Amino acid sequence: MLSLIFLILAVLSGVYFVLINIASPGTFLGTIFSFSAVWLWIAVFFVLLFVLERRKVLKIICSRISKRIKIILIFLFFAGVFISGLNLFFICNPRLSDGKENVRYVIVLGGGITKDAKLTDSVQNRVRVASEYFKAHSAALVVVTGGKGKFSPCPESDVLKPALASYGIDENRILAENKAKDTIQNFMFSAKLFAEYDGINMEEVLASPVAVVTSDFHIARAERLASRMGFSDVYGVASKTPPLFVLNSYCREICSYIKLNLRILLTGKPTHL
Repeated sequence: MLSLIFLILAVLSGVYFVLINIASPGTFLGTIFSFSAVWLWIAVFFVLLFVLERRKVLKIICSRISKRIKIILIFLFFAGVFISGLNLFFICNPRLSDGKENVRYVIVLGGGITKDAKLTDSVQNRVRVASEYFKAHSAALVVVTGGKGKFSPCPESDVLKPALASYGIDENRILAENKAKDTIQNFMFSAKLFAEYDGINMEEVLASPVAVVTSDFHIARAERLASRMGFSDVYGVASKTPPLFVLNSYCREICSYIKLNLRILLTGKPTHL
């Protein structure tokens, strides 16, 4: 019975890995080093457990592990579950815009492109939501932000800007930021672009109301980073994550949120711009 469970979990993990990479194809190296590769390694892990269980080796291994080690492993497992659940709670409860705020700036965060320089379904949803929000706040200035990833064919902003313009948005109201490698740099370089465009200092930009458009799983961390970097009035505008990517996206975000908390705890960064 246990071996059957291991086999089913191995197949499910392997199939999920294949499906998400078919739906959002990247380069070979980009796929290997992406978070989605976790599902492949999970599949391999359960295959190994399946083989060990079928050969009656797993019981022998477990019998040789001391009681103290078993207690420690169980404790670490439940501690991990608790920490992950706590972070998931914060991820699922961001401050969302009601659409009535009067914002001066709109920041559209990138989230990856395919090997053919096309937007993923998740990012395409961000662009669509951004266009709807911008049309209701046409006096605002918008920046699409995303640099060139290690395995990407071009800077993401090169794809984001025409995609947003295709919804009828005036390209003169769209600034493109093409250097950022992560969310911190997204905010840092976007603030500098706004300051240069409006001829004001960074403090004035940070004090202005700003809307951040990103996927629902990412909005809480984006808001937290923006606040720590000095943006005083941030409104989250969330787009839906395609169903196929929900599990992968939220698992990755839990890891990223925990990493951010550890970074803040250990280094105090990121700090005010």
